[in-house]
Amino acid sequence: MSKKYLVLLLLLFAGAQAGFAQLQKNYIIHDVVPTENVTSLEFNPSLDVIDNSGGTSVSKMTMKTFFAFDEHFNVGIEVPLARYESSTITKNGLGDVSFSLTATQFVRGPWSFGTTFEFVLPTATDDVLGTGKVQFSPSVYMVYMPENNFFFSLGYKQYWSTVGADRRPDINKGRIRSVIGYLSDSKWWAMIDPRYTIDYENSGNVLFAPEFEVGTMINPGTSVYLRGGGKMGGNAPGSDWTVSIGFKVLHL
Repeated sequence: MSKKYLVLLLLLFAGAQAGFAQLQKNYIIHDVVPTENVTSLEFNPSLDVIDNSGGTSVSKMTMKTFFAFDEHFNVGIEVPLARYESSTITKNGLGDVSFSLTATQFVRGPWSFGTTFEFVLPTATDDVLGTGKVQFSPSVYMVYMPENNFFFSLGYKQYWSTVGADRRPDINKGRIRSVIGYLSDSKWWAMIDPRYTIDYENSGNVLFAPEFEVGTMINPGTSVYLRGGGKMGGNAPGSDWTVSIGFKVLHL
């Protein structure tokens, strides 16, 4: 796994250098506030270390694209190419592909609201790369933005499995997510992103896994960010730590 860590760190370093070299340029920050409706194409390499001591991890390269077909609605697709590694096996292939429909940017003064309906298909080419279940995951969220430099959001997302392989575990869990974000006049941003997940299928299983994100606009149509986090509490399964970088092309 040491080679993989080295490659990922080099990638993160190169992306961060390219992005943060542009901090002082006068570009508007886009696609950070959760209720903003933007057409975008994103490339997102990530590493989830499931068991740090046991050497179990999943690395992904996910392509995400979202198309805002009018002021309030967009559709999206996420396609992950994944690699699972443990002390006993290594698997490469396609992960579970997801589709989404979002209705958002409904504004009432400093408040805005949105909802997303996400469908996940069991397209993974190996059991360790996906859930083996068709999933339906609706979410609702709101944003309070009293001024241009700060925002607070709160949302709830429900995960349900519907049909799929009988031998795979059913999914029924909910996630409460809040974000506190700062948007700099120098066109960089920083966010704290606490996440609390409740597993309704297994009573008493909860997970607290906060994340952080820093990013910047490179030019008016592109941005880059660095995100990390990990499990800090609870008895439900979760990654010991995770790190990713995203590069977005924004069609404004």
